[in-house]
Amino acid sequence: MNFTLLQKVKVIEKKGALRQLGELMREGGFHHAFLVCDGGIAKMGLAEKIQTILEKEGFACTLYDKVQPDPPSTVVDEGSALCREAGCDCVIAVGGGSSIDTAKGINILRFNEGRILDYADPAKKMHPATGLIAIPTTSGTGSELSNGLIISDVEKGVKAPILAVEGMSEYTILDPELTVGMPVGLTLITGLDVFSHACESYTSILSTTPTDMLCEKIIEDVITYLPRAVADGSDITARERMLSAASLGGWMLACSSAHVGHSVAHVLGATFHMPHGKACAFSLPPTLEFIAPVVPEKVKKIGLLLGADFTGKETPVEIGQKAAEAYRNFRARFGLTSLGMDMPDENRLTVLARAVAHEPLAGLCPVSVTEDNALSLLKNFF
Repeated sequence: MNFTLLQKVKVIEKKGALRQLGELMREGGFHHAFLVCDGGIAKMGLAEKIQTILEKEGFACTLYDKVQPDPPSTVVDEGSALCREAGCDCVIAVGGGSSIDTAKGINILRFNEGRILDYADPAKKMHPATGLIAIPTTSGTGSELSNGLIISDVEKGVKAPILAVEGMSEYTILDPELTVGMPVGLTLITGLDVFSHACESYTSILSTTPTDMLCEKIIEDVITYLPRAVADGSDITARERMLSAASLGGWMLACSSAHVGHSVAHVLGATFHMPHGKACAFSLPPTLEFIAPVVPEKVKKIGLLLGADFTGKETPVEIGQKAAEAYRNFRARFGLTSLGMDMPDENRLTVLARAVAHEPLAGLCPVSVTEDNALSLLKNFF
């Protein structure tokens, strides 16, 4: 059955929770971890800190610090081979969404043959992949609680969404102290990604009353706490609320999913190598305008949470315009007013619109996405 609400990841959330990693390893019956991160996590000493915690508790650890942004499938495939070779019985992801998605892919291939991109085909059966421990250091993708991963097909120049209901985290550690060192720019774009997750899940065709209630709270908390986290990175309350909002946003992706705003972000991000959070920040306003004629009350609620004024006499189109403008004003508070690039020519836009219309998440939009209306959506993006 497709249950309305399901969350099976075991979560530890509190300041200093990283110190419970050894206890968690014993809980899972693990002995040898494959630690996945990027070079930055290694350089800042966090990977070494985790290795020390594990070694003091009597556990073995093999480090794999080759994670790249927009994780290429080759890095996942290489990591899975090394993980098997080392005889690891669990995978620990530490870092942002790229690290968690890479680790998720590596862990899937511990139990499934072939290459990770084989599983971009929904018809490809995936055997259950247990033993993934996710430790996010950013408040953005929510991959630690989501049921998917985004892997780049470098040869084709596209991002491939992979549904991984059988490959989700088994455990996650949410320690806000690990996010205190996030730079301002990363804090901002990951936080705006959280906002897009909640807005798109809220308006997806898969949304339900429970997911709506959770999404509204996520939206409200991002509006309240993202400005605080950006203004003062050491504000531990703001960091804690944003970390939980991000994880709950990932849960909502698993329950009701994102839709066409993320389709735009995936296509343009892969084409122009644009940071995902920034792409989402600019795709959301035209998406709100695009869907307002079909879900005006939900778009109005988003606008109200953002502080928009409504008289009650607005048409659905006007509701979309007011909500979009309220979000642009929220985004502008952080100086994010310009995309910083020109609109491509008509021929290239047409090619991009075709890719958006056929991107898997577009099918979950409350408006049927066609190549023609995707073209209009893209023009509003630029």
